[in-house]
Amino acid sequence: MSLSWLDRLTLFIHPQRVVLERQPWRGAPSSQTSEVAPPAAGETDWQPVLVAAEALLKSAGQGAALRIIVADHLVRYALLPWSDMLTGKAARLEMARALLRNALGERAAALDIALDRPAFGKNGIAAGIDRQLLAGLRAAAKARRLRLSSVQPRLIAELSAQQKQLNDGWLACLDLGWLTLAGVRDGEISSLHNHRASTAEPAILAGELAGLLAAESATVNGKKVLISTTAGAAPKLAGGWETTLVTPVAGGAHA
Repeated sequence: MSLSWLDRLTLFIHPQRVVLERQPWRGAPSSQTSEVAPPAAGETDWQPVLVAAEALLKSAGQGAALRIIVADHLVRYALLPWSDMLTGKAARLEMARALLRNALGERAAALDIALDRPAFGKNGIAAGIDRQLLAGLRAAAKARRLRLSSVQPRLIAELSAQQKQLNDGWLACLDLGWLTLAGVRDGEISSLHNHRASTAEPAILAGELAGLLAAESATVNGKKVLISTTAGAAPKLAGGWETTLVTPVAGGAHA
């Protein structure tokens, strides 16, 4: 009898590569990587990602628990300001849709939107992922009889992993041509940016990050910045910022 159902899998999907990490019930962990082909003419950015993910999942043992983490390139976020008029799920979801529609226009209609758990008096986060991508990932997991435990945007997974360190401060996720920055004040999300970086060159990227931090500094107490990247070292930021390098949650597909 196979005990593969005791295995834990983490699939990290990214526009350039897909990584499947396997923690078996017995023995050493392992990792497989599949490079993602550039989108063909007429394809969306997520379609070749899904093809690579489906191919990797075919090597997974049936019945294993699967967690999927989606790179921030493939996610659109909205900061949900607290309002005592918008406390129910339906009202918060409608606010999230309106914010994403305002930012993205008609593209927002293609998104499946998830909300964080509401906390009284505190801001929240909405995350939108293309619903066809999500449907494809769920179908691929079902075809292999995998137990899909969660699909998480990278930022949400990173915030969860660093919550004990980050009561007041910043979390910056630096990726290949992408920058995500979240500010946390008294345990509450207070600032959120998720966009294509102007460059992948470390020194210029550090300047871009420092500029964002300076512009948003009033929203967070203190100058602590956790930086999630596989670049090898946290960039040096001018202006007295205290930077700490943290290990990315999964995938090795980051900057």
